[in-house]
Amino acid sequence: MKCLLIIDIQNDFLPGGALAVAGGDEVVPVVNSLMPEYELVIATQDWHPADHGSFAESYDDVESFEMGKLGELDQCFWPTHCVQGAEGAEFAPDLNTGGIKMVVRKGQDRGVDSYSGFYDNGGYHSTGLTEILLRRGVTEVHIVGLALDYCVKFTALDAVKDGFKTYLIPEACRAVNVNEGDSLKAIEEMKEAGVRMKEITRPVTTTLYRPTGVNELAKVEASGWKKWPARLPEQPIFYPVTNEQYASEIASRWNTKDKTNGAIGYVTEFEVKTEFLDKYQVECVGASHHTEYWIPAEDVDEMNKNIVGMIRVIEEFR
Repeated sequence: MKCLLIIDIQNDFLPGGALAVAGGDEVVPVVNSLMPEYELVIATQDWHPADHGSFAESYDDVESFEMGKLGELDQCFWPTHCVQGAEGAEFAPDLNTGGIKMVVRKGQDRGVDSYSGFYDNGGYHSTGLTEILLRRGVTEVHIVGLALDYCVKFTALDAVKDGFKTYLIPEACRAVNVNEGDSLKAIEEMKEAGVRMKEITRPVTTTLYRPTGVNELAKVEASGWKKWPARLPEQPIFYPVTNEQYASEIASRWNTKDKTNGAIGYVTEFEVKTEFLDKYQVECVGASHHTEYWIPAEDVDEMNKNIVGMIRVIEEFR
């Protein structure tokens, strides 16, 4: 089984945060688009006490980003960040937390920093992530998040050490770059340790599904199976879904109860140019497969222009 590991996509690491990573917010839509590809998605969360020993402000004579010692370990002293219960420690507001199955918190021991999602920096304590993955039958992990040259890197190195086939998805990571070139050095270090690089292959089109009833489907047929009808005033959003299972659940459980609409539920399938959909994020509204796009009514006409091929009926429920 493959697992997507999302590393520390938290407010304090986004632009404007206490320890901002340049472009950190840019990874959020990329990570959201990846989640539906994985059966298991786990996120790590920096979760520090307010007086953590890695914070420069915990000392009278230490500046942020100064190097020194924390216990016996070399330490970069950071601005105070990701304090337990504070807004800065929360996940990015646009991150699809509904698609995350489990959260592993780290950095709770004041006396040692914890970059990796697996162990603290001294290897003194485990977060339990290895055991979680093994119990779930995971053999392969794909890593994304913040920051590439610290928490992402050390998570990837520990994943390799613990026997997992490990991939980094660079497009879904950003680096701190305290020193110029740190991100490139981190990638080379990961490669030398056996971490593989994975590129995101962008499909030309994305398959979408739409549960619908008799009345709406009649309008689609009248268009030559080429477009969806304009929304009514009480329908400000068009909701295509990302998978057939979810569309079938809606069509069979809800459309069949609507007697004014024939009490028949249909599942349709259609292709939309991925470039158009990149403007929107996938929303999770329940179980992990309850994923859909929210297309504003005023954008439906433009979406119709980006449909490739015909709208097809693939299931019918009565």
